[in-house]
Amino acid sequence: MIPLGSGALVWHDAKGIPMRLPTVGRPIHAALVGVLGAAMALAGCASDSAGSDASTTASAAADGAFPATIDTAYGEVTVDEKPERIVVFTDSYLDLLDILGERPTAWADGYGGEAAFLEWNPWLAGTYDEPGDPNLLTAEYAPSAEAVAALDPDLILTDVWNVDEPLYQQLSQIAPTYVGIDTDTQTSWQDNLNALALLTGHDPSIVADTEAKLDDTFAAAADRLPGLRDKTFQVPVFNGTPPQLYLSEYGNEAIARLGLVPGNGQPTDGDGGLEVAPISLENIEQLDADVVFVAAAGSLGDDVIDESFAALRADPRLADLPAERNGALLYLTSAQWLAVNGGTPASYTWWLDQVVPQLEQSALNRSGA
Repeated sequence: MIPLGSGALVWHDAKGIPMRLPTVGRPIHAALVGVLGAAMALAGCASDSAGSDASTTASAAADGAFPATIDTAYGEVTVDEKPERIVVFTDSYLDLLDILGERPTAWADGYGGEAAFLEWNPWLAGTYDEPGDPNLLTAEYAPSAEAVAALDPDLILTDVWNVDEPLYQQLSQIAPTYVGIDTDTQTSWQDNLNALALLTGHDPSIVADTEAKLDDTFAAAADRLPGLRDKTFQVPVFNGTPPQLYLSEYGNEAIARLGLVPGNGQPTDGDGGLEVAPISLENIEQLDADVVFVAAAGSLGDDVIDESFAALRADPRLADLPAERNGALLYLTSAQWLAVNGGTPASYTWWLDQVVPQLEQSALNRSGA
């Protein structure tokens, strides 16, 4: 694990394919720099679709019922009464707590300050403009049990990606600790929101209500893109040394909800990871989808990302790519990639506001409208 200049950490699977693990201490910007192993690589991140009925169980069946018990990745977690002091180590929970009308007592800052946090999480501007606390993290960017204990919390929110079971046991001695539902994929925002609703005394029907609003948002965006319906897409991501392009599936669901379908080589349903071969700049003709979203691993650094994007833009063969001819080759900023790479309702909504106008004005959309 290698800290970025901002003090944040990023992760990728064993082939270098970017995946978003929304962690305050280790935000997954555009890609990863550690190796999670073959099982994680093949599994991929969870989609934003709702989890199975069996993935989250609770004794709290009604709004505000306590004690509430959740079956999590590290076993059952019980909250005896409504928590008043919540400490957060995973940035996606900040959005979900806001949906519930809850405010954390403290949250860990692994970004290097308020400006950097909002640079990576612009969808939280106006919601979380105050700085987090870097002292809640150790030098290894894991939760500091000592610092957490000093806050006397009654609920700790983190995940399996920055808390192993021994540390979980330590934190659980301080307060009930929620680490997500799944152990080998990223827990969906729906399962997390359901769990947080139960643990904080809210009616879990808020999950369906939130999902319905997000569905409407995506549907309205898709209605603006009639010319893209059933057109193909690819998501190549620069990573590695020297940088090469890897097709990543970690934005598939959101993109598909705009009416697009995976193009040649675009991984689906966990087919990424070890099976994905890189695409060198010498082979950019393989980027033959109607719409192409180009992103880059945050671990490369801004200079390398700029150079990689510039090299692609300068390639004379770029003009022959269908997406370039269509005006539908988009270069995603780090925040835009993070937002759609296993995001939350706020990040998806922000991402749509960012990319839909360009797609709407593309020749592909205008010609098919």
